[in-house]
Amino acid sequence: MSSDPQSASYDVLIVGQGLAGAALAMALMKRGKRLAVVDDGSATAASRVAAGLVTTLAGKGMNPAWRQAEYWPRSLAYYRALEEASGQTLFHAQPVLRLFGDDKEAAKFARKKAQVADWVGSDAPQIDLAQVHGGFGGFEMAQGGRLDTQVYLAVVREQLMKAGVDCVDTAFDSAELQSTDAGLRWRDLEAKQVILCQGARGLRSGPFSDMEHRCAKGEMLTVRVPELEQQRIINRNGWMVPIGDGLWRAGATYGWDDLEPNPTESGRAGVLKKVAELTPLAFDIVSHDAGVRPIIRKSQPVIAFSEDYPGLSCFNGLGSKGVITAPCVAEQFAAFLCGEIDALDPDLLLS
Repeated sequence: MSSDPQSASYDVLIVGQGLAGAALAMALMKRGKRLAVVDDGSATAASRVAAGLVTTLAGKGMNPAWRQAEYWPRSLAYYRALEEASGQTLFHAQPVLRLFGDDKEAAKFARKKAQVADWVGSDAPQIDLAQVHGGFGGFEMAQGGRLDTQVYLAVVREQLMKAGVDCVDTAFDSAELQSTDAGLRWRDLEAKQVILCQGARGLRSGPFSDMEHRCAKGEMLTVRVPELEQQRIINRNGWMVPIGDGLWRAGATYGWDDLEPNPTESGRAGVLKKVAELTPLAFDIVSHDAGVRPIIRKSQPVIAFSEDYPGLSCFNGLGSKGVITAPCVAEQFAAFLCGEIDALDPDLLLS
């Protein structure tokens, strides 16, 4: 159920209720701001399709994410507080088994494991070769797991509406924005500030489409692997995330040529290859999804302000690390908008 205000005035109008918009709305709500959130509920939005995966040592370099040591404990506390308020489980903490691809990767980890010890749970985990292709060994990451993004976004929406925030279910067209003496008007809604949290859509069209980006399409499968033990997330050039009852989310591809959020045969084949490289066990495909990651610079968030429309800004670029970064960056942005701090972290602004 959504609010449908015919005409109203707000402090802030947020467009998009993905990871960025949801966290920002919560941060502004607790500060008593009069809000409206416009979201079309698209099932292919990246935040709704995402596996919500937190791998605390990621990529070939096995490195922590940007500001992870600062942000992740605070973001996790935010999710846990929402769990307590809603009675819903949002973040499922699980060790992440990172399998080495070859002896060189194993040697690289051996050289650097002292530097990343805070994120290592075990440097000699048990690996059952009948379950996974782990002939070169691996390690278990600490503090990893998955955020159930669909449940999280539903909980945020419920919390917003309970607090009297107007949640408007409709598509947003920036061409309908107009400047007014009080700020900005969109259709019959007027606000002092309008903040676009539209993900890839907002980088491909609209007032901030001139920002350089490397949005990447990702395709994922849900597969059933009844014999595969579900106590750990499995990771190596792809991932498999257990979601219960023998089901796993598996992915993900990266594609830069086709940015339409529709599943493709090539994407399906790419994920099937990743699954086959992780486990020798037989599996069945249950579903196939696709979304487009909003990437501006290595999954590092960006806050930008329009030169054409005073009061118009955006919060974007979360990429694949939004679970870790969104709550903390949203909190800082809200503090700035409310005059609690004089300036934003320069690293959040495009130079």
